[in-house]
Amino acid sequence: MVQRISALASKQPGILERTWALLVALFVRAEPIELVDQRFNFLPHCFRWRGGVRRVRMVSRVWEQPRSGLQPPRRYYEVICGQGQRYVLFQDVRIGTWHMSL
Repeated sequence: MVQRISALASKQPGILERTWALLVALFVRAEPIELVDQRFNFLPHCFRWRGGVRRVRMVSRVWEQPRSGLQPPRRYYEVICGQGQRYVLFQDVRIGTWHMSL
C-alpha cells in the first residue's frame, strides 16, 4: 500500500500524541534494529530484528518528539507487518539510528 506523503506531513501532532511519545520515551525500553529498506527515503519498509526480517505492510501513524532535556529528537512510526503484527519503531533524528519500542 502506498501512502501519500503530504497526508503524513500535513498533520501536526496534538497534545495526546506528544504526551504519548513522552510516556513511551520515559517508560518503554528500546532495542536497536537494522533498517534494511526505506520508502520515499524516510518511511521504514523492511527491517531486521532479533535475527528475523520483517516487511512493513503499512505505516499507520507517524509522529515526532522534539528534543526534551537530555533526550534527542525522535521520529516515531507505528507499523503493521506480516500477519497484522504492530510495532512502534523510532529513529533518533540526530544520529540516524533506528530502534523498536518494547
